Amino acid sequence: MRKTLRILLTAVLLLGPASLFGQRSAGDRANIDPMFLVDMPVAGILPATSGAVETYFYPDGGVIATFTYGLFTNLNVGASFGGTNIIGSGGITWNNLPGIHARYRVMEEGMRSPAIVIGFDSQGRDGWLTGLRQYVMKSPGLFVTVGKNYQFYGTVSFHGGMNYTLERHDDDMDPNVYVGLEKSIGPIVSYLAEYNFAFDNDRDQRGFWNGSMGMGIRVSTNIGFNADILFKNLLTSGFAHDRIIRSIRIQYVRYL
Repeated sequence: MRKTLRILLTAVLLLGPASLFGQRSAGDRANIDPMFLVDMPVAGILPATSGAVETYFYPDGGVIATFTYGLFTNLNVGASFGGTNIIGSGGITWNNLPGIHARYRVMEEGMRSPAIVIGFDSQGRDGWLTGLRQYVMKSPGLFVTVGKNYQFYGTVSFHGGMNYTLERHDDDMDPNVYVGLEKSIGPIVSYLAEYNFAFDNDRDQRGFWNGSMGMGIRVSTNIGFNADILFKNLLTSGFAHDRIIRSIRIQYVRYL
């Protein structure tokens, strides 16, 4: 596990120097599609030969480092690793396994048609629950997602998807559905909203509104850094947590 973390940190250092060719994923001046809203994957994809390093900070000193690379046109691959109590004192609870992810855009967005991406992502969020053998926010697993952008006082994007997680030790075998939107606020800021119905994580309290609602703000710079401030589980559904989760995600994107 520590070897995996060292590899990811090396990727961070390699991408660390600022570049005048950084990519924006927020605001009216965005020139690259985001790959996530709050938690769930959307239909964005990195251009070929570009790379992204992402660091996600969550409660209880949790950190997840992720590296993604545009291997070919419309194909991204990557890996991630982290744990809880990395920031702080005392013992660290490492995630059970490194996460792996891949996504492929099967349809480009057109005037009337949405972009469609299929993929796999084994990285969950907000801490590994050893006793339950799952993440607080389960990993997406296999997914298909669609997205469509419109011009409306800047830009507004609508997203939706289905996923099937491989974290099934709670015997909840249902597939899942999620929806979301992104609205630009000026040249470098976007508002994010997402509702994850969590049909795959509500075995003891089934219902339409037992999922997780998340919102956030994304800010981009002209040197490739994108920062998200996220507020999750706003309905405080007990499927994952009995409190609102505040987290921060920092991403750096550049051509290699």
